[in-house]
Amino acid sequence: MDVAKGLAILLVIIGHTVKFGGATRNVIFSFHMPLFFILSGYTFRLAGDFSAFVQRVKKLIRHLIYPSLIVSAIGIFAHWLMQDQHTVSALWAVTKHMADALWWASGVGVHAHPGLGALWFLFSLFWAKLFMDGIHLLFPGTKTGYIFVGIGLFGMALGLKGKWLPQNMDVTFMAMLFLYVGMLWKSYADWLERHESLCFMASVIIWMACLNVPMYIEMATRSYPWTICSVVEAVCGSYAVCCLCKALVANVRVRYVFQFIGMHTLLIFLIHNLDWIAGAVWQNPSAGTASVLRVLVVLSVSFFVYVIGCFYRKRMA
Repeated sequence: MDVAKGLAILLVIIGHTVKFGGATRNVIFSFHMPLFFILSGYTFRLAGDFSAFVQRVKKLIRHLIYPSLIVSAIGIFAHWLMQDQHTVSALWAVTKHMADALWWASGVGVHAHPGLGALWFLFSLFWAKLFMDGIHLLFPGTKTGYIFVGIGLFGMALGLKGKWLPQNMDVTFMAMLFLYVGMLWKSYADWLERHESLCFMASVIIWMACLNVPMYIEMATRSYPWTICSVVEAVCGSYAVCCLCKALVANVRVRYVFQFIGMHTLLIFLIHNLDWIAGAVWQNPSAGTASVLRVLVVLSVSFFVYVIGCFYRKRMA
């Protein structure tokens, strides 16, 4: 799990750096965000009662919403300091712009409102888990999986029709579908383990066939080519990458590096959302060089923040 998350977060950074429409970006976008939702679903356990639901809400706010707001606040001041005017009115304008982006929580601009960027993932993950818990509690003893799939397809329809909702809600509905895939993956883990070679080959064939079209899902922009086919492609790509990660685990050094990165995915993701501040450091005419520099900048700053956090916790103890 951690190795897959570690590889995925590095691919997120690279995918946001390489040329739009290029083969590298297409491959990465064909699975990387669905993979995060699927992995989250794999470890997700539906709340058993209302008390557990309340605790889940508090935990998700603490782990997902608070960090998003902190990063957004840092972004507000960074934008204000880096622009020409440093007046109170200029700061208020930047704040209103960010508040608008937070309300819509969309990865890209929507209905003349600004995009929030990659932070959309945290908002959608927050709401998707709450909705799934709520549905589970409202309809106890029923096969809620059918409801999750239905809501996911409804979200896809909204996105395709251009009905983009506040709080990125239409994408959140799609996220519920991938979370449920992760839950199914966990339920059938033993069967998949027994037929891993066959499932891996089938997944690679379907994944490569879709990429050859080319066709790939892009949740932030609500791009679902061939509707359900892009979902199947994302699931197959995610499964194939996870199988590859199991192979990487065989090398101890590689495993520890990716495992460490995967254990601190949220921190790296948040730093990545602010790496535009150091854009002059990693900007390069070569997309490959720019990607490497950007990854190094993000990992270096993340590790520095991690060390400071460890030192602070040690002092507090």
